[in-house]
Amino acid sequence: MAVVKRTCLPLILLTAKTMQPVFITDLDGTLLGHEDFSFTPIRDDFLNLLDRGIQIIFNSSKTATEIRALCDDLDVKLPFICENGAVLFNADLLVGDIPLVDTMPSSMVLGTTVEALMAAWDEAIDPSLRRHCILLDAMEPKAQQRVLGLAGQQLARALDRDFSVLFSFYGPHEVFADLCSQAAAAGLSVHSGGRVHCLSGQHDKSSFNTMIRQRCSPPAGKAIIIGFGDSDNDIALLSQADVACVVPRPRQPVLQLADPPPKVITAPQPAPSGWVLAASQALALLEQQQ
Repeated sequence: MAVVKRTCLPLILLTAKTMQPVFITDLDGTLLGHEDFSFTPIRDDFLNLLDRGIQIIFNSSKTATEIRALCDDLDVKLPFICENGAVLFNADLLVGDIPLVDTMPSSMVLGTTVEALMAAWDEAIDPSLRRHCILLDAMEPKAQQRVLGLAGQQLARALDRDFSVLFSFYGPHEVFADLCSQAAAAGLSVHSGGRVHCLSGQHDKSSFNTMIRQRCSPPAGKAIIIGFGDSDNDIALLSQADVACVVPRPRQPVLQLADPPPKVITAPQPAPSGWVLAASQALALLEQQQ
């Protein structure tokens, strides 16, 4: 069996009262491998970060079912955001000194139900635009498997959506732009990931950033949000972070941010190793500031 070398992550000052690192990370292609959706080589490093007091929040287009399965595999319970900012689960686990009010639930919902999304889609999107789209729910299982790269239980979890609809688009760029414009006018959003497009309400991966920052800030300081992403779907998250960690995609240009935060780190390798290397650089940066 091959021996996996542990990455040397800089030790942050856990007793510091002025800074709380908060990692908010995309999953597919960022933390998880682009093709095999695995992060086994960095599993120990990831758990080590949690042991050191780093708050880690998964933030993905994945469903709650998929993310819970990942947490179960890690044997951890974490706050997480699913379906492109639709819901924040386990908000009560956010580490901070501001107590949650008694009436605040552990989950916070911003999303629009699938039923409402489809009603708006049929009513507000011109048929000439919709004809370029194929909803994944309308595809045969083999086609779904081919598009998402998943099968069996993993495919079922990916399709178990409450607040978003996946679709493939076949048409020219200008037609897709018209589709996005009509969706926005109808109060909808279209998020583009590495494999499919996603129809949802007007929220994105940065929608909970302000609440997370407030909740996780220590009394005499502030939470430092370190965002991790690899694709256009992560631009909002990265742009609204204090430090943006961009993980490169295999055989594709590195994601560029039109409105970047003050600090941008580009990982030297794709996921999963690139994620932990970017994390190491981000923590080293905070050490210097501390």
